[in-house]
Amino acid sequence: MANKVQKINSFSSNEILTAVTILAVLKHCSALEITKILLIEPLCSYNKLIKKLANKGMLIRSIEELIIKSDFNLANFSKKFEEYMPIGINAIFLLSRMNLVKMVGNKIIFNGKFFNFEEKTLGEKAITRIKASSKLSNILKTTSCDDMYLHLRVEL
Repeated sequence: MANKVQKINSFSSNEILTAVTILAVLKHCSALEITKILLIEPLCSYNKLIKKLANKGMLIRSIEELIIKSDFNLANFSKKFEEYMPIGINAIFLLSRMNLVKMVGNKIIFNGKFFNFEEKTLGEKAITRIKASSKLSNILKTTSCDDMYLHLRVEL
């Protein structure tokens, strides 16, 4: 029984962490297509990538530049995309139910102006993702969805 409870708690923690990350990205760009939002968690699952994006001295303006400057392999991204899709969808639903985002057509619109991104109890992982959210937002809003999926080799 304890193992089941632990798995459930870690699953919901992942959804909450994903929701905070999505909200932080949306704070910088106001709105994004759902198809781009579903790329956030698989990208954030690469610890080296998040640390690179959280680094204030690192300049990354596009997905191409990210791939070129990366010293890690994104070859398994399509598999990660598939694995993290349910968590991303649940996080979007959670944010919507909390009235922190609105869904309009195929876009998710930021509505969390009162969310405290500096809250210490969010945890170290969330704080690192919040620091990376500005650059991640810039990459997502300046690159077309087709290009993102193509460069990350997502198989649909």
